[in-house]
Amino acid sequence: MSTRRHPLDGVRADGWFDRVLSGVPALRRLCAGVGEALVALSLVAGYRIISASVDRNTSAVSELQWVRDVPGGPEVQGAGTPDELRDAVIATLMEDEDSPTLRGRVDDDALRAVVGMRTLLLAPLFGIDMRAVLLDDTGALLALGADDGEVEVPLPEVRKFLRARVVEVLRAARPRSLAVDLAQLDAVRVAGEEGRNDDVLSVMAPQFGALVAFLRTPEGVALGPEGRAVVARALVTLGRSLMRIDRADECGDAYRLAAQYAQDGPAASEVYLNLGESLVHLGRPAEAIGPLRRAVALDPALRAAVLPSLARCYLDTGRAVAAGGLIEAMRAEGRDVAALEAMAGAALGEAWVRWRWAREGRTPVAVSIDGTMVGAEG
Repeated sequence: MSTRRHPLDGVRADGWFDRVLSGVPALRRLCAGVGEALVALSLVAGYRIISASVDRNTSAVSELQWVRDVPGGPEVQGAGTPDELRDAVIATLMEDEDSPTLRGRVDDDALRAVVGMRTLLLAPLFGIDMRAVLLDDTGALLALGADDGEVEVPLPEVRKFLRARVVEVLRAARPRSLAVDLAQLDAVRVAGEEGRNDDVLSVMAPQFGALVAFLRTPEGVALGPEGRAVVARALVTLGRSLMRIDRADECGDAYRLAAQYAQDGPAASEVYLNLGESLVHLGRPAEAIGPLRRAVALDPALRAAVLPSLARCYLDTGRAVAAGGLIEAMRAEGRDVAALEAMAGAALGEAWVRWRWAREGRTPVAVSIDGTMVGAEG
């Protein structure tokens, strides 16, 4: 009896879910709400989640709408809670796949049919390294990568293992009582300070939805100022990491949740400073003014860092007089404000020059065409 070995290099689906996430940013937020396992396994089962409803009291995902692709038939629409979708996905993935007998030329399409597309998608999710399929008259074996080389496992046994893992993972993903590991969140700060953005996201992104819900639980309400500060600073670290990897449009959610945890506690000024700076970075100066002012009010020591950005926000939103006051305050502190002065002068024209001279105790007699005061008295 001859055994034919067919490498699976052309049909493996390693990294497929990461590629889907990178191409559909909205799925990352969905993963934060219902978990990566449910999102990934629903795609394997042919379910595409098209919308999610959030309970305004708990901020947890309360209902999903989805479409299921049925082979050889029309799409089927459905709706229900995340738990109902989990049950549907489990039921679908418990069905075994057909394994047609190969006839004629063995190409990649034929290998996909033998191994099964579902098996090819599930294997990398559970760390199975499928290298080749071995075919003989009795059936198919899969050559799987192992520490000491390869092992050969009957295809039905591999599928049985994958079905068991599906059930285990989806049942484990059902909501439990919420808790926050403050030590883990505190360690996130260290990872952020060392620039380990992937480590920050690997801890914080899966917990984001839980942190939203925890805030509204009795345990979250009872969390003391220091505990709230730990959570808030971890969320600030998440926001900074998102900024560094060019996902600035997502960091606002992290900062706003951080503000809810921080309240007026020890981390509040840091939260509002980062929120304001992120809005400046996104070109939203009008929205940045409030958080920046709040940061200075909570911690006057931030004044030196905040005033230039705040003055620029005032200028960018047509509030040149308010900017002028900040510019004069910075000048009095001996700071270089030449660039901001030029912007204020362009916005206010002669009024800016007259006001400046008045502040210096001089009375202008005339103003030249270019706005320079001449013939001053006093």
